Amino acid sequence: MLTKEWFKVPFSADCPNCGAQTRSAAIVVGPASLVRDAGFAPESDILMKPWERLDAFALVESLAGRTEDIERSIVNRFHSEFAFTNGRLISICEHCEESLPPAATRSTVMNGFVRLGQRRLLVNEHMLLFASDAALTEFRGGTSLEESPMQDPDYALMLICDAESVNGEGGTIELWHSIARNEYTIVVKGHEGMEMLRDALNDDLKDVVAAIADLGLVLTQLHLAQALSPYCALARDLFLEALNHAGYRQAS
Repeated sequence: MLTKEWFKVPFSADCPNCGAQTRSAAIVVGPASLVRDAGFAPESDILMKPWERLDAFALVESLAGRTEDIERSIVNRFHSEFAFTNGRLISICEHCEESLPPAATRSTVMNGFVRLGQRRLLVNEHMLLFASDAALTEFRGGTSLEESPMQDPDYALMLICDAESVNGEGGTIELWHSIARNEYTIVVKGHEGMEMLRDALNDDLKDVVAAIADLGLVLTQLHLAQALSPYCALARDLFLEALNHAGYRQAS
C-alpha cells in the first residue's frame, strides 16, 4: 500500500485487557491510495506491475513491512496511541499499553470516521505512508470527505531520471512541478514506459528524495525534459542539491 491520503481517527473503547475505557486511534486510508496484490515484494517488484487505486475508504486492520517508514510516519508522532508489536502496527490502550484488537474496535472506528468526516473534523495527514504488508477493510457506501487529486494541466515535466530496482529492473522517474500549486509530483514508470504509480508531494524536494528512497529505487542518470529550458536546468540543480543533502553521491 502506498498513500498520502490517510486519517488518524480517534475512538473510545473498553480495553479487553485491563477493562478500563480507553482513548486511542486507528488509521483510515482514502480512495486515492494505491495498492498491489498479495505477495508484493517492494525491493524487487516496484517496477514490475502497475499499482491500482483503492477507490474506497478503508480501515487499516494490519500494517507491517517497511517498518522504519511506518515508525517515522505514525508511531513516533502518535506514541500514546500506536506501537509496534511483533513487527505490526497496533492501536494501544492508554492505561495498560496493550493491543486493542481490530475486531473489538472496528465498528466504533468506522462509525466515528463517518461521523467526524461529515462534520469536517478529520485531517488528511498528507505524509507518505508505504507498507509492503497491509490488511484493509473497505467501507460500505461513501462519506462526505472529498478527494483532491492531481490535475495534470497544472503541472510541467521538468526532469526524467533513469532508475533501477534492487533486482536490476529498469524504469524511469519523472519529476513534475506546478507553479500554481508550488508542489512537486513524481511519476514512476516501469517496462516500456508503463506508469506504475503517481504520487503528489508537497513543496519540498526533500520529500521527493525521501519518496524515492522509500520505494527502494536507485537513480542512474538524470535528463532535462527540455534541454534548453532554464527552468529545467534550475530544477536539476535543486534536485541534485536535495540528493546531496540526503547523502546521495554521484558515481565517478
